[in-house]
Amino acid sequence: MNTARYAFQVISHSRFRSITVFLLVFVTTVCVFGTALFTDNIRTGADRIYGNTGTDLYIVPQEYLEDTKDLLFKGKACMIPFKTDVYDKIAELDGAEAVSRQLYLETLELSCCAVGGLQVIAFDPETDFAVRKWTDQTQRLGSDEILAGSAGAFSVGETVDLFGRTFTVAGILEETGMGYDQSLFLTYEAADDITSSAEYSYMFGEKTGLVSMLLIRQKAGTDLAALTKSVKTALDGSGLAAYAIDDLTAGMKSNIRTLTAAVRIMNVFAVVIASVSLFAMVTLTFHQRRKTAGSLLSVGCTKGQILKLFSAEYLCLFVLGAAAGILLVCILLLPLHDVIKTALELPYKLISPGGAAVITAKTLLIDLAMLAAALSFTFRKIMKTEPALLAEDTL
Repeated sequence: MNTARYAFQVISHSRFRSITVFLLVFVTTVCVFGTALFTDNIRTGADRIYGNTGTDLYIVPQEYLEDTKDLLFKGKACMIPFKTDVYDKIAELDGAEAVSRQLYLETLELSCCAVGGLQVIAFDPETDFAVRKWTDQTQRLGSDEILAGSAGAFSVGETVDLFGRTFTVAGILEETGMGYDQSLFLTYEAADDITSSAEYSYMFGEKTGLVSMLLIRQKAGTDLAALTKSVKTALDGSGLAAYAIDDLTAGMKSNIRTLTAAVRIMNVFAVVIASVSLFAMVTLTFHQRRKTAGSLLSVGCTKGQILKLFSAEYLCLFVLGAAAGILLVCILLLPLHDVIKTALELPYKLISPGGAAVITAKTLLIDLAMLAAALSFTFRKIMKTEPALLAEDTL
């Protein structure tokens, strides 16, 4: 008897039961694979922030701390212009290897690209170490050129109008998982032209050299605590404060832990419910087929051949359900990646293909273990039951 043909005949004949088994595997796969991919994307984004920002200390006005967090990690646009004369003092500190400045300008133009408006960030190409690390664009950025975040749907060579000026996109940043993905980056030279113009005097007071944040990278081998103390001394009376990355992300870490724990609990419930349902379905099915098994044994089939025939049906449904679940998750999460990132308000970066393959393998193992647990009890009963008893009618 052809095993595959038998399996498809049984599936087509027992449609309700086949659809039920398919849906159990399908729903379990969607829950396990989808939530694992989702949470790993968040963890990947968070890891990028903790280990790859290239910045050890951030200096921002105390009154704008929450706005700064929202911009850096959630992609919410804001405007934080202020004048500061502490740059030289910070740059001269012994433990500071590099100091750079950024200016945050919010424009409501192209508001589809960021929450609450389009974030424009001015940076100094001469001293920058935070923006350039995310791009392969090595040429000096012109005053009429900009860099675009990965989630902005911009392309190299495209022109963008900002504050009455036309800029050309010179490069696209690698996905960072941070608010940088929803931002545009221009030079301080271009920013000074905007902030000093009479056209925008109501916003910037016709000033140049405005700053929103100073970024500090410490020298290798120096003590961050000592550097932080020196920076705070230099900032005394300025209204500015220095924060390490852990200070800025403390609340975000707690949110990620809570979300991850909730997802794990949901996965456990999904797997348990699906396993119990599948066990009940398989057990009932095999009890209904006891007479069929006995008849096959009476014509010379071995118990191993019978188990192979019966297992083939469930393996077919397992493959179909798992494949459909993984495909649905990919269809939902991949095209909506940037939308999810913008709406989530947490670091979010697509994991590598290798990481996705590992999650796929784990999901299939969980599905297979669930199916094996459901089948093993009934298989064991069939293997231990005498052929004559299997052929008897069941009540």
